[in-house]
Amino acid sequence: MTLRTFIALELPENHKAAILHYLDTWRKLYRNGINWVSPENLHLTLAFLGDTNSNDLPQLQELLFRLTLNQPGFNLSLSGFELFPAREPRLLWVKLASTDQGIFTFSKELNRALKEAGLSPDAKPLKLHVTAGRIKLQQPSWLEQEFMQSALPNEAAEYNTITFYQSVLRPVGPVYTPLRQFDLRHKAY
Repeated sequence: MTLRTFIALELPENHKAAILHYLDTWRKLYRNGINWVSPENLHLTLAFLGDTNSNDLPQLQELLFRLTLNQPGFNLSLSGFELFPAREPRLLWVKLASTDQGIFTFSKELNRALKEAGLSPDAKPLKLHVTAGRIKLQQPSWLEQEFMQSALPNEAAEYNTITFYQSVLRPVGPVYTPLRQFDLRHKAY
């Protein structure tokens, strides 16, 4: 049996609240042609694995445990909303910024370990973003401007929880089920 899986970094509560401040308003006002991400599905994807053999799940969880052991959290800040791609955008997301290269180094180590385990993670380089909505119909330029000009607080916060998820696609939107979480504050003794 196969499961559709991915590995994600969870948002700290203050960053999630700042994003939801806008999304709660926009979700009520702008329903036409935008599928808004539900609050519980907001995350930063570290690795998309796609169809994963259920027999590989224990090995993957052990791999993630080893990689996260003694790994410090990542200091990230919110840096605004962005439409992607710039022409005929299909996504509205929140851009994140890092004060150092730690998250990028971890991402490379994660992808290397996944490949060594015989998996094929998505080869795209890590782009620090949280998807907020999927645009199904072109939106008016004034609305796109509103999205882009919305100011998020840019104070840094520690992202310290990694979740290994199963994703089930449904017509109303994906359902994400945590298979295991890893606290980046745990230490080897």
